Amino acid sequence: MWSIVPNLFLPLAKKAKIGGKAGALLDILESGGQKAAPLSEQALRQLRSDILNGALAPGQQLKLDALKDHYGFSSSPLREALNRLGAENLVINEERRGFFVGAISIADIQEITRLRILLEPEALGDAITNGDDAWEAAIISTHYRLERVQNRLTSGQPFILDRDWASLHEEFHHALLAACSSPKLLQIRTTLFYQAERYWHLWASNNTTPANRGSNHERLLDAVLQRDIVRSTDLLKNHISQTTEIVVKYMAQENN
Repeated sequence: MWSIVPNLFLPLAKKAKIGGKAGALLDILESGGQKAAPLSEQALRQLRSDILNGALAPGQQLKLDALKDHYGFSSSPLREALNRLGAENLVINEERRGFFVGAISIADIQEITRLRILLEPEALGDAITNGDDAWEAAIISTHYRLERVQNRLTSGQPFILDRDWASLHEEFHHALLAACSSPKLLQIRTTLFYQAERYWHLWASNNTTPANRGSNHERLLDAVLQRDIVRSTDLLKNHISQTTEIVVKYMAQENN
């Protein structure tokens, strides 16, 4: 069976707290002039990242006391973050037992993939129809930054294992669909994207020198910029399905 060894929770040194206006000013200065995100949002991002990259393993119990020591947040933002991750099906809240990282299975990634193939091409076609010059510029810019990071990665490992690449990969796929006129469609698509990303990390962390490192975006970019809906959606479907085929093949081998 496959496994990802969970990180041991090590207590973090607690920062000194500065209250009132001085504390608020310090927060802004430390964030480069930008007000820090709410604590629940910060907790959500950190927990989600650790679930997606396997630091928090499938089935692992998420005890609040351990999470408080590890992440440095109080119970309230952590509980809110866990409930939001439950809505994304990344965390399960079992009555009287508490929170657990959601399980993984071949059936689950196959269902996620079927839904993505139904929904993402619809969102992409709508985005191509409605997208303006600013939408195109955002796609080009994000792809350029993704390629720059990718060209610096020389280890031979799957690209998804690099935090910067993974972040820009998510940003690129989001940029493609950003002009879609349906917020609800985009919300569902984003949840499915996160669920799928966990499986990409699972495969990548156990295949550190694959022949295919996980990049196939240039043809998709060109088709989208040419406003070719049929070609763009076909390429997106293939991109989604081919990635899942690699993951399922690996998981099936581990099951045997």
